[in-house]
Amino acid sequence: MGKPKTHSSKAKRLAKKKAAASSGSSYTVDELLDKAAELMEEYKYDLAQKFCQRSLEQEADHPRALEMTGNLLLELGEVEKAQHCLGRAIVVCPEVGHSKYMTAAQLFPGTQSRDLYLKGIEVLHTLLSTAETKSELSTAHVALAELFMTDLCDEEEAAAEAKRHINLATEVDPSNPEGWQALASYLLVLGESEEAGVAMDKSLELWLPKHTAWVASGEGEQTNLSYDSRLASVKILLDLERFDTAAEILDSLLEEDNEVVAAWYLHGWLNYLRNDPDFHGNVRHYLKRAQQVHVMSPTDDEAMMEHIKELLAEVGEEEEEEVEGVEGNDQLEYTEENMERAQEIAQILDTDGAGEEDEPMEA
Repeated sequence: MGKPKTHSSKAKRLAKKKAAASSGSSYTVDELLDKAAELMEEYKYDLAQKFCQRSLEQEADHPRALEMTGNLLLELGEVEKAQHCLGRAIVVCPEVGHSKYMTAAQLFPGTQSRDLYLKGIEVLHTLLSTAETKSELSTAHVALAELFMTDLCDEEEAAAEAKRHINLATEVDPSNPEGWQALASYLLVLGESEEAGVAMDKSLELWLPKHTAWVASGEGEQTNLSYDSRLASVKILLDLERFDTAAEILDSLLEEDNEVVAAWYLHGWLNYLRNDPDFHGNVRHYLKRAQQVHVMSPTDDEAMMEHIKELLAEVGEEEEEEVEGVEGNDQLEYTEENMERAQEIAQILDTDGAGEEDEPMEA
């Protein structure tokens, strides 16, 4: 009887590949999630979703896989599924990982949102105190303050709780502009405009000059404030009648992303608030653009769209004017996706008609 044959290295490699294929994946859960995170940064959400699905197939209750899948589903507009994934991540790992609480809190109303933020803050307090954790704590307190000024405004302790969380936000991280902005908003509700202006100045000083320099020349520093936070700052500035500063921020926002209806609307509203017929051309320009963007990227803010229609009716129709200070950021790019709506847009921008023809198209 001869000596048994040994397997070659090539045969061994083939055997390993076959075993990996039969097990479903040759990657660990964390390797799959690292790849999903990389794809999400590249906005390749469909591909990222496949890696998230494979990771959950390997380990259905993996906390990181659940949280990342929840975040991905939010990007895809699947809010209910995102709620489920984030909720499950909280159940299987309640004491570690604050970010899932902060994200989930934005998806639930009222007291549910409040409780999620409070638990997230509790988990954050267990971490070592760093600049990053201080910033996140401050932002969480801002979110709670805003919750008490909106969804929970009818609660008996709403005003006191809003002020308490604003104070905590500014104490935990005085360098967070959102804390001072929240204070300005709170003071405006109380009718204390002068004090609100002081708080708003503190907020703007922390980011606007550096961001303006970055936009203009690449120097300075790009702000990490979200688009929505900067839109909120514009609304406060309009209440304070600081129109030029509000216009500066809106111009920057439109340069960054000119497919947000609210930015065009606020620019039109700003020009209307100047209470000068010389600015009515600007009003028409920005509000017509808001209607155009609404056709291409519809907003669910029906009250805003109705207000746009009312403002346009009030300022009346004229031949399209030259609008000062607008240098190309109003020109929307027509992609294959929205070309089919071009005819609807043309109807909206047609200023020859009157009455019903001037109303914004329904999405």
